[in-house]
Amino acid sequence: MTPPKIKVRDGRIGIVNAFARTPFRFGVVTLEAAASATLALDVTVDGVTATGYASDLLAYKWFDKRPEKTPADNVADLLWAIDEALAVARDLPAATLFDLWRDIDRTVDRRGPEVGFNRLGASFGVSMVERAMIDALGRAAGRPFFDLVTGNALGLRPGDVFPELAAMQVAQALPDRPLSRLALRHTVGLVDPLDGDEAGAGTGDVLPGTLADYIAEDGLRYLKIKVGGDMAADLDRLARIAALIEAAPHPIAVTLDGNEQYRSLDAFAALCEAMRTRPDIAPLHEAILFVEQPLERSVALAGLLDPAALAVVGKPLLIDEADGWTAAYSEAIGLGYRGVSHKNCKGVIRSLLNQSLAWHRNGGSREGEHFLSAEDLTCLPVVSLQADLAVVAALGIGHVERNGHHYFHGLDHLPAGEADAALAAHPGLYRRDGGSVFLAIEDGGLDVSSLQVPGLGFTPLPDLATRTAPADWSFDSLTRHVPADAARRSEP
Repeated sequence: MTPPKIKVRDGRIGIVNAFARTPFRFGVVTLEAAASATLALDVTVDGVTATGYASDLLAYKWFDKRPEKTPADNVADLLWAIDEALAVARDLPAATLFDLWRDIDRTVDRRGPEVGFNRLGASFGVSMVERAMIDALGRAAGRPFFDLVTGNALGLRPGDVFPELAAMQVAQALPDRPLSRLALRHTVGLVDPLDGDEAGAGTGDVLPGTLADYIAEDGLRYLKIKVGGDMAADLDRLARIAALIEAAPHPIAVTLDGNEQYRSLDAFAALCEAMRTRPDIAPLHEAILFVEQPLERSVALAGLLDPAALAVVGKPLLIDEADGWTAAYSEAIGLGYRGVSHKNCKGVIRSLLNQSLAWHRNGGSREGEHFLSAEDLTCLPVVSLQADLAVVAALGIGHVERNGHHYFHGLDHLPAGEADAALAAHPGLYRRDGGSVFLAIEDGGLDVSSLQVPGLGFTPLPDLATRTAPADWSFDSLTRHVPADAARRSEP
């Protein structure tokens, strides 16, 4: 199809607070509450009025981990990034979605560092406007996300960004149809209780409280395990996790998240060597599929990865936090990385371009040493979670890290009417237990077949009248269940 022209008219942001059922490690802090922002974007699509939506946590201390920035500073920066991307978009004439995205991306990427923010955080604002534009386009056209991409409704021209892709279409790098089921890769955070003997194992609700419970009740086939940079503590915890995996009734594959805890690859390689040489942990090392960003972002792309250290690690490395601008994955490949994480909060078009780049570098194949993983920035239902799952399904990535269903109590952060409506519209994805609606995990996976709806994977629509405008919201409102120092507390 001929890509339609879009004109951004206006946008509104609404905020709800989400309080965690259990503390969790997010970036360099332990969080017990966070704000979720929803953007409603009014556009015209070839002159026809439409509204699209995007939502995500305003995740402090992940986009920007600098100690001089407070959590309140981080949230203010993320709201600035959305406002800036929206302001740029409003000033642009009608154009294809891809052309609008390129102008917004380049402008906000430049302005972020000029005002003391970083490029990763700036891209968050771009991604919110981008997702809302995609959603509005899909609703105006009556087409789901996968059809928009494969039908060229976005007007994507990958060769404009990566010249080596000039002869290809993004659809070549995607499966024939979106996946209808995704395996869930459960996060094992550094303070998550592993078994019933550990402090914090009891949460007082109907959800599993420990890793052992999740393996037994959800039938997990994949885990994402975080390490903290303290070798002795990491090895002790990895041994305990390995024992739980060994006792599981089915094989479990794992990924390892270095979480930017290392300044040199040699230091991380030493951990991998210790894992390999310990009989109680060696099977876990063997089960690792890939390693996510062990190096701190300031050094991650500073030079070639040492081949000797890579050989000791023995697993492919991908970038996550270092994926702060559109060309980052291309640069990382040249340094020895093989993968990059997909996260909607970094950008949907970025992931489509990265998937195309991996396909091209694999010789025109979706299988090979270059790859995308699907990771979670604590996506919460409905809009954020389902939009991310819809993109993962379109990319054809078979397993996806999820953690919002563990750290938060279902859809309780939303008005009851929205939770009930989500269950009715997506009965395979959600379930009811008592007075709450939860993600439905069966045999270690999620039924995402209902996400092929007009827009970016979700119905019904959020009601911004039930949310708080940024001007009326305060960071202090998050402290209702949070000790005064919790937002700054680093984990051991």
